[in-house]
Amino acid sequence: MDDADNTLEARVPAALDMLRQRGERVTKARRAVLEVLDGTEDHLNADEIAGQASTKAPGVHRATVYRALSTLRELGLVSHTHVGGAATVYHLTFLEPGRQRGGHAHVQCTTCSRVIDVPSDVLDPLTTRLQRDLDFRLEPQHAALLGICAACRATQPMT
Repeated sequence: MDDADNTLEARVPAALDMLRQRGERVTKARRAVLEVLDGTEDHLNADEIAGQASTKAPGVHRATVYRALSTLRELGLVSHTHVGGAATVYHLTFLEPGRQRGGHAHVQCTTCSRVIDVPSDVLDPLTTRLQRDLDFRLEPQHAALLGICAACRATQPMT
């Protein structure tokens, strides 16, 4: 097993330790949600997480998973992003002991619905201009920007 595998295996226990240190309960639902999100790079919605969590923690009700997502988000262990079609997707913010995922933004293809992570500094010029010109603070991690990915553009006829 290489160091990357050790890091992956350490994330969920470390996140659970953070819960304990903050005086929060470690429940079957919270553990299952963290395990589901730790086990994927996909952008999963709450229903998908609840479905996968039910296999990790049989008997945990869907509503309990939703509450766990909300609590983990409030505690900063999970973040959410709004994507096209009013869906909300979640991912693990906490990566390993002592380190959290840096802020990143999302773009979503309006043709194939693929969601792609992009470094948030890509939007720095826009963020700076909105702050300067409109006194508006952009939160680029909160919603996906829509467009058409290269693969879908390649299959569309030239107009």
